[in-house]
This record gives sequence, structure tokens and C-alpha cells, in this order.
Amino acid sequence: MKAKLIIIAIAFLSLTSFVSNNTMAVTGVYKGVVEYDYVFHINETDRSMTFQYLSDEALEAFDLDSEEFVGSKFEVTYEVLQEMSEDTEGNEVEIEIYTITALELID
Repeated sequence: MKAKLIIIAIAFLSLTSFVSNNTMAVTGVYKGVVEYDYVFHINETDRSMTFQYLSDEALEAFDLDSEEFVGSKFEVTYEVLQEMSEDTEGNEVEIEIYTITALELID
């Protein structure tokens, strides 16, 4: 019985090592939704960041699907998840998925 539990634990740990997530924060000006993605302009780098998902908690606090917050400055806390996907030619590629986990409006 112990051997089965050890094998299951090892299998679980090896599967979870393929997915990596990192939580980070950045300050940016909200530009709106572009092709289902949430876009923020980051002044520090003078570049835009695109987020594919918005957590339920962040959406309840700020409805980014409306135009109300376009042009507003936010502290954006987000998570990056790496996943394996298939490209159009059938090759396996690693993609990064950006999810906003929290938003704080900055005056």
C-alpha cells in the first residue's frame, strides 16, 4: 500500500512540474479590450501588456469590459502560466497565458 502511495505522489509531482506560475505586479494605464484581451500601457517600458484573462475578483471590483476605466491608471497584479499547445503545423510549443488576479486604481 505504501508503494502505491509513493508512486502516486511521484506521478503527481512530476505532472505539476510542467506548469509554472509566477505572480508579478506592474503599473499601467488601461487602454481597453482588443480582440478579447485586456491591454495596459506600461509607462516604465513604454510598451503595452496584453492579458488574456481577468479573475472573477478583479472583474467584480472593476468592470474592464466597459469603457468606464479606459485611461485609468492601475496597479495590476497578474500571474503568468506556461502551457504546452500545438501550432498550426502540429508542432508542440510553449505559450504564456497572462491572468490579472487583482487591480488597484491609482489616482
